[in-house]
Amino acid sequence: MIWITATQLQKSFGEHVVLSDVSFELRQGEHVGLIGRNGSGKSTLFRLLCGQMQPDGGTLSVAPGLRMEVLEQIPYYPPGTTVEQVMRTGFAPLRDMEAQLAALREQMEQDASPALLQSYDRLHARYESEGGYEQDLSFARVATGLHLEEQFLTRPFEALSGGEKTKVNLARIMLANPDILLLDEPTNHLDMASIEWTEEFLFHYKGTVLLISHDRTFLDSTVNRIMELEYGKITDYAGNYSEYMDYKEQLAELQQRHYEREQKEIKRLETVSTRLLGWGIQTERLSRAALSMRKRIARLRENQTQRMRQNNRRIRASLDDGGRSGFDVLSLKDVAVGYDGKKLLEHVSFELKKGERVALLGDNGAGKTTLFKLLCGELPAMEGRVKWGANVKVGLMPQNLVFEHPERTLLDTLLWERPGLTAQMARDRLASYDFLGEEVFKPVADLSGGERARLKHCLLSFEPINLFLLDEPTNHLDIPSREWVESVLEEYEGTLLFISHDRYFISRMASRILTVEQGTVHDFRGDFEAYQQAREARRQTAAPAAPKAPAKEAAEAKAPADGGRALSPLRQERTLQRRQAACEKEIAALEQQLLQLKEEMERSMSDYEALFELTQRQAALETQLEELYEQWSGFAEQLEALESEKEKEKEKEQ
Repeated sequence: MIWITATQLQKSFGEHVVLSDVSFELRQGEHVGLIGRNGSGKSTLFRLLCGQMQPDGGTLSVAPGLRMEVLEQIPYYPPGTTVEQVMRTGFAPLRDMEAQLAALREQMEQDASPALLQSYDRLHARYESEGGYEQDLSFARVATGLHLEEQFLTRPFEALSGGEKTKVNLARIMLANPDILLLDEPTNHLDMASIEWTEEFLFHYKGTVLLISHDRTFLDSTVNRIMELEYGKITDYAGNYSEYMDYKEQLAELQQRHYEREQKEIKRLETVSTRLLGWGIQTERLSRAALSMRKRIARLRENQTQRMRQNNRRIRASLDDGGRSGFDVLSLKDVAVGYDGKKLLEHVSFELKKGERVALLGDNGAGKTTLFKLLCGELPAMEGRVKWGANVKVGLMPQNLVFEHPERTLLDTLLWERPGLTAQMARDRLASYDFLGEEVFKPVADLSGGERARLKHCLLSFEPINLFLLDEPTNHLDIPSREWVESVLEEYEGTLLFISHDRYFISRMASRILTVEQGTVHDFRGDFEAYQQAREARRQTAAPAAPKAPAKEAAEAKAPADGGRALSPLRQERTLQRRQAACEKEIAALEQQLLQLKEEMERSMSDYEALFELTQRQAALETQLEELYEQWSGFAEQLEALESEKEKEKEKEQ
């Protein structure tokens, strides 16, 4: 079923055309990733979809009766409204149904007509199917999954930071369970554990999802279709991000071969036209033919130039490694650091060696940025020793970029920061960071987050740096800019220490992992893949500390056919075993709930209304239990199939 249809949408702001010919369809249950450069019009398209603005041309239709939620929108709440109260507004449709059910029960006391009974039954079935009896469990599951602790839930919503408000709004939207979910960069303010939980949530989400994201790993795990918005138009690709990239690489190869054929054709035409011009001295017809060929050559070259402008507009820059440092770059021994006499981290001990690439991981608020402030000299060590190696020159790329004079243009900013530069030298350096033409006269205050990051990188490129500290270096960057950052850092010969929740970036950059947990720093000697495997092994053996999701959360663990990243046989087996174990625990919990429910029913035999509700709950629990038994059986069958495949592989090897 088609839920959203867009046909030739157009939208301009003054003379700036954002959307010129956007057409697509979104079907029920599709999970679609919307990608494109910053400023390509993705957020504008979202505003059109949710009715915040109207298109200048074309048509946009949404199937009637559908509930749509948009992450970008943060509703207003009266002062004093707590985080928990905001989250529970997601249950508003269920609360409306509760009021309607209560009204119907009152009517039925006066007139228990078949029509009223049917209306009540239909509404009650809908209430039950949409999780009416599972509100508290759903709330606990979402709060736990997003690491919203009990103390945080009591805080006033207006006192939260922008990132915290976005996170709470995401929780509210999850609880609302809408038909259509529009998410604009949902992972920007989440730590890794919350990102992974959100992936799991979306994997099992039955509604339609349109997702703006530059998180490549997140896209791989959550979508089965990619829509690329480029030059005002949409191009559709089946599959997840990795499949999209495979297709783009194949396309680039085809384009290269086409370019080479065109070059041969241009060379041939030039040779023939030169000859014809020589002969055309005597024949006007030959002269006209030669001129026609020249025009064709010009068209071919113009097409090539246009394609190169489109495909090759990328940042070209490098970092100065600042000369070689000593082998020992940095040493921390039993260090404590914090604020206002309170220790946030203590007993911190680790060493950095020349050329190491180290990722610093941990939940939000664990102390990663605090540790960075210590290393940058913004905070003193409360205890312990911090020892720097010889000739260490530190550069910092902070998460929150602030410029001293935001009213200045990019060109003026560069000339002010680097007095020895000429205007042309400054423009050349800005051009290497993709600030071209009139863009250099744009005020810094008007820059997007990604543009600010590029400008900061540009300013840092003048610094001699052999220890580079980066705090979320890919935040607010589009995918091409992230790829540029990665390529620059791969060529950088100095030492890297960075904070990131971008798993794609971590996988590509890190050869060692430091984790901030329980008020100190733990050292893992290995890359990100090895770290994830070790973490997964710990999860397998650890007892669950959080309430589990209802039955529907224990979904099939087969390699996702809807575009999720294919797992290795070993990962599949571990995933299946983990989910089968979770399924068994949920079965035991449901059986216990049913036992308690039967006891409650025996005590309520004289209370018709209570007995009716208890009977409905019993039916719902029994349905869930049946589903769980089916899921457990499915997991068992898949494990048997994997085991059979392993046996076949062993036989082949023998």
